[in-house]
Amino acid sequence: MADCVMEIINDYGIASKVGYFMMDNADNNGTMMKALSTLLFDQYQIVYNAEHHRLRCNGHIINLAAQSFLFQTNDESLADENNTSALTTPTELEMEQWRRKGPLGKLHNIVAYIQRSPQRLANFRELSGGRNLVRDNSTRWNSWYAMIRTATKLKTAINLFCHQYQENSDDLLSEKDWQELQKLQDFLLFFYDATTGTEGRNATIDRVLPTMDFLLEQFETAKEKYADDPFMSPCCNSGWAKLDKYYSLTDRSPVYIAALVLSPQWKWDYIDNNWPSDWREPCRKQMLDFWTKEYKSTAVTVPTQTSEAGNKVKNSFHKWAQQRKGSSLSQDEYTKYLLAPIVPEMTDPRSWWLEPTQRKSYPALSIMALDVLSIPAMSAEPERLFSGTKITITDRRNRMGIESIEATECLKSWLGKGSRVAFADDLDAGGEIPL
Repeated sequence: MADCVMEIINDYGIASKVGYFMMDNADNNGTMMKALSTLLFDQYQIVYNAEHHRLRCNGHIINLAAQSFLFQTNDESLADENNTSALTTPTELEMEQWRRKGPLGKLHNIVAYIQRSPQRLANFRELSGGRNLVRDNSTRWNSWYAMIRTATKLKTAINLFCHQYQENSDDLLSEKDWQELQKLQDFLLFFYDATTGTEGRNATIDRVLPTMDFLLEQFETAKEKYADDPFMSPCCNSGWAKLDKYYSLTDRSPVYIAALVLSPQWKWDYIDNNWPSDWREPCRKQMLDFWTKEYKSTAVTVPTQTSEAGNKVKNSFHKWAQQRKGSSLSQDEYTKYLLAPIVPEMTDPRSWWLEPTQRKSYPALSIMALDVLSIPAMSAEPERLFSGTKITITDRRNRMGIESIEATECLKSWLGKGSRVAFADDLDAGGEIPL
């Protein structure tokens, strides 16, 4: 993978501008980053800290925590386990394995049983007033939320259906099962809100830590609330442990703290008001080191005002001393920014940093802020782009080359967002694209 990424870096000549990689939690992504770091040094003598630049998709973290909450497990491959295709009939063993997972497994079996037969589906629609159940998906936790939410609304129809089809009687949901499903649904609403809060064009990496703090707080509250609940207590402990694991990994990159501090609506207020005191000093040191070592030296020196006499040619010593003095602006941008009032109503910190006033007041810090706040909270957009290839490559259109697929998917993405795509560089004198 590193060779493929390096090929693109070389094609575009951006070796000195390689930033951060927002990826899922697979171990091979970490291996790729280390290999890429080695290639950048070997080819360009660029020191690239693989650990600092390897970021984890917030959507994937939420998905893993939700899966652990639902199934009380530390197994990150659980999502693919026993999740049979919607086009195949599950075996008795597969259904029994799901049944052992409790009310959620029973509900999975019921939905699968109904949807795999046109006759059963039609019968259920008669009982439900024409409404359908939602099927869970192996890779998205929110499909479980949608399935439970729809099922609780169609509880009467599901119970009637299960009583009619005796072969499905082992999956009959008791009143206690329905109560437990309702508890799951109520808690999953927090995951839903957290996910939607980090989606959209204005959602950047500055929302990752607050989102995780929000979910951890909900887990802490639920752990106390359900301490004596034999069903919910293991769920809450398992989900909390998974989320806490990835929360601790954010310490490996300074951009998470930087994103909070460089958001003018928060600065240090969020950390000071929400984190334990023994966490704050290491965070301040990490942020200061990040600013000092990687961005402060890029400051643009703004000339100081001089008198008419000062415009005269200085001797070499005076000129040298003036250059060493520099500008107070370039030396104290970070401090000046922190001393300025916060902007409480700010929802898009990037737009604030793009304002000419901020670019002039904080020439180096604004570069740092835009680098950091341009990092998305999730890798959903490129993953969505890759997923679109299943529409492009079909059974009857399966001989396209890599370059053709790449061009097609890029054009689909650009045109789908209303972008203007110009082909002028590739047109001949007659306005035709050369073949």
